[in-house]
Amino acid sequence: MTVWLALAVALGIQAQTPVKMITYQLVMLKKGPTPFTQDEPTRRIVEQHNEYLKKLGADGTGLAAGPFTDGGEIGSVIVMNAATPEKAREIEAADPAVKAGLFVMEVLPFMAPEGWFGKWMDPFAQETVYFGFLNRGPNRTQDPAGAAQLQKEHLAYMDAQGQQGKLVLAGPFVDGGVHRGVVVYRVATMEEAKRRAEGDPMIKAGRLVVELHPWQVPRGALP
Repeated sequence: MTVWLALAVALGIQAQTPVKMITYQLVMLKKGPTPFTQDEPTRRIVEQHNEYLKKLGADGTGLAAGPFTDGGEIGSVIVMNAATPEKAREIEAADPAVKAGLFVMEVLPFMAPEGWFGKWMDPFAQETVYFGFLNRGPNRTQDPAGAAQLQKEHLAYMDAQGQQGKLVLAGPFVDGGVHRGVVVYRVATMEEAKRRAEGDPMIKAGRLVVELHPWQVPRGALP
């Protein structure tokens, strides 16, 4: 079963194999008040930050973690195995880069299948995938029947992307405000990720919009 069939079960849409959906914490590390520089103290803090992420990966707390490489406000994202947003904040507050003010954090809980993430490879080899926020779109005027039909088409589309091996993580935010869900594509280029994401019936209808970022994560973390 792919992740979006699992989500279909959670939403009460028929599927053949039941699966348990659980809540993970998405920790976004955004630019903090201390600027990144090329001096030795900053390089040392970045090295300590990377070692801290490796430690979280080794103890099973950090399930997938790495930088967005497009130079935007969000510097890095961590999927954390923590019971609550408060616990995730407590864990990440010990990160040397957070303590030094290089990053400030925002934590959003989201749902995905239990046991979805794998063990990070050693050494710390990385791959580039494409992380998408599914955000609230400009056209949410559909009546309940129309919205329900779009949801079914959306789930079917996501499942097809998963069956092709292109969609490797997806799930809804528990209470994300403008952020409604997460998608992660394993494809060759940003252009392909954008094309696949924009093929979603929800996005075509304007009920959702996608915000994509290149994301470097440890190999083995995502299926």
